Amino acid sequence: MTELDLNGRVALVTGGSRGIGAATAVRLAEAGADVAVGCGQHREAAEEIAGKITGLGRRAVVVSGDMADPDVPRRIIAETAGRLGPVDILIANAGTGTRADLDDVDVAAWDHVMAVNLRAPFLLAQAAVPGMRERRFGRIVFLSSVAAFLGGILSPQYTASKAGLIGLAHSLAPRWRRTGSRSTRSRPA
Repeated sequence: MTELDLNGRVALVTGGSRGIGAATAVRLAEAGADVAVGCGQHREAAEEIAGKITGLGRRAVVVSGDMADPDVPRRIIAETAGRLGPVDILIANAGTGTRADLDDVDVAAWDHVMAVNLRAPFLLAQAAVPGMRERRFGRIVFLSSVAAFLGGILSPQYTASKAGLIGLAHSLAPRWRRTGSRSTRSRPA
């Protein structure tokens, strides 16, 4: 693996309390970044990950909120900036999904998954990009799913939201090349 040097960088990892998000948050800290660990319902687990990060000699904070709320993405970007510094690296990992057949999906269920899995990453990027552009450095990673390509066992709205992340990444990437920043294509989880 290539050695990363992220000293002096600030990362925000949504969904950072468990699984891929937690491992990513710790890896970023190992590479030298200070990390905001984003969480929704699992604050105690997020505090544990933040403790691991501070144990590595990096600064860490927990930022929390319901990503279905359209005000939360901008708030956690601002909170991270206020507590650690401007966000240089955004890992939009928070997501939700349940098993459901087409006939069982109502508008509220569709909208909830789209709000968390697609709208929130868009709003996070929208809030983080101006500072990244100004500093001429930024990295954005959207976590998608193999379901974006193959469908899967979860719901139609989960699959559509994860495919939407790939489209969002493709939309941002060419614009970022001109600024020295990068928008990484969505990675299947």
